[in-house]
Amino acid sequence: MIDGMQGGVSVGSWLAGMPAGPVLGAVLAALDMSAVSDEFVVDVLQACGRQRAHVEGLYTAAVTTVVQRAAAVGSEQYASDEVRAALTLSRSRARAECDFAQVLCLELPAVHAAMVAGLIDRDRAMVFTHYLAGLPEDLTAAVIVRVLPIAPGLTTGQLRARILKLIITVEPERAEDQYEQALADRMVVGYLDSAGTATVTATGLPPDEAAAATERIAKLAADAKRAGHRGRIDQLRADIFLRLLDGRFHHLTRAQMIAALLAETSPPNPANPEPSEPADTEPAEAVTEVVGRVSGIEVRARLDTLAGLNHLPGELPGWGPILGSVARRAAARQHSGQWRWVVTDPDGYLIAEGITHRRPATSPPSYRAEGGIVELAIPATTLAQLTKDPPRAWVKVITDIATQYQRARERDPADTLDAQPGRRRPTSALRRYTQIRDRTCTAPGCRRSAVQSELDHTHDIQHGGPTTSTNLAPACAHDHALKHRGGWTVTQPRPGHFRWKSPLGRTYPTRGEPITDPPPF
Repeated sequence: MIDGMQGGVSVGSWLAGMPAGPVLGAVLAALDMSAVSDEFVVDVLQACGRQRAHVEGLYTAAVTTVVQRAAAVGSEQYASDEVRAALTLSRSRARAECDFAQVLCLELPAVHAAMVAGLIDRDRAMVFTHYLAGLPEDLTAAVIVRVLPIAPGLTTGQLRARILKLIITVEPERAEDQYEQALADRMVVGYLDSAGTATVTATGLPPDEAAAATERIAKLAADAKRAGHRGRIDQLRADIFLRLLDGRFHHLTRAQMIAALLAETSPPNPANPEPSEPADTEPAEAVTEVVGRVSGIEVRARLDTLAGLNHLPGELPGWGPILGSVARRAAARQHSGQWRWVVTDPDGYLIAEGITHRRPATSPPSYRAEGGIVELAIPATTLAQLTKDPPRAWVKVITDIATQYQRARERDPADTLDAQPGRRRPTSALRRYTQIRDRTCTAPGCRRSAVQSELDHTHDIQHGGPTTSTNLAPACAHDHALKHRGGWTVTQPRPGHFRWKSPLGRTYPTRGEPITDPPPF
């Protein structure tokens, strides 16, 4: 057994640069984990992850080989049954394993090679196979060239969003066809799980409408919590979801719904107490939801996409990319919400932002939502072009944005955003600027929308941290607590650039995604 030191060199640091393969497997098998110091135990974990991906890559190659040889000597229809019998799997599981392995090894060899090299794990490889199976070879190759090199640094959710966004951008008509087919196949399914409780799930839903539905549930749960309900927030959301479906809340006003929930509240569960908010938590915004109206949601899209000049994807923060047509429909429904304009540099990052009260002269939607946020993003070069020749329905919107943008370029942001560093709470303009710049919670891998996150002082205000754009960042409730109570520290060496340091001393740099993307290929 190998202990924590080998020839005077820490095994942890030695493992950090070791590629996946037989040698790494032998070293890990002989390693005494209890002898590895805290400083290097994460290196060991990452090495195990690389080796696991390597072995799973070999496994998928073996599955593919068995299927091919079984098909050659017997029937292709029953080739997966060889795998089924050999690994003692159910027929459906064996078929799923064989389909995944064959797509990975035969259609996506570069992805499989990355897996064998220990660069991406099975979960990430499955994202590639799910989205790329059956796509034209040129599109598949282009996506792999663009996304595979950065896949090791993305969560599966981030990876799904990157691939889907590229597919919508490059093949909008194909994406529309797939969307319409999935919409036609929408369904609701209920079943019992292993604990005897029930799960109700719906698939094939329009994402903008699903986002509005979950937003309504979230608002009602937050209102009930503020009113004194002692249940956990997730319990409240589940209870509201069920009562909205089964008819118990039919025709009730918001106040009546909350009263009914409070009347049913049970004593708190001591095993699952609701965590208190960190000291720097932002106050809840005033409730504006009205029963009988659709809740407003946050929609992000390029201005030229919303104007119908292209079919680039939009985004529902926290959900992912959506078709340009869905973004146009969703934005139109947020007519009474806050419309934010954002002008970006060549790399897609923020130059200036603001609010426009202008709206396009387009046909009204079938219904309008209550509130919501629409983010109109546009590269500076594209804004200059649109200003010269704006689409008729968008003349007032584009003129207003161009005028505001010019004024913003003529003044120093510090004179407005950072003019009151001694305030405890940021101004609405500073809050909005930070949300737009950082996009999501800034913790590693978190995709929680900045709008739905708390606003945190990177250098705590109680220790002298100023309320400025250089010292504020969105953090979801969990990651805000991670910093305040979990032993993690955060620094912001440059505005919008963050370094999260774990209790084990590991540093994880993060930065918000670009607001607008360059041409895909």
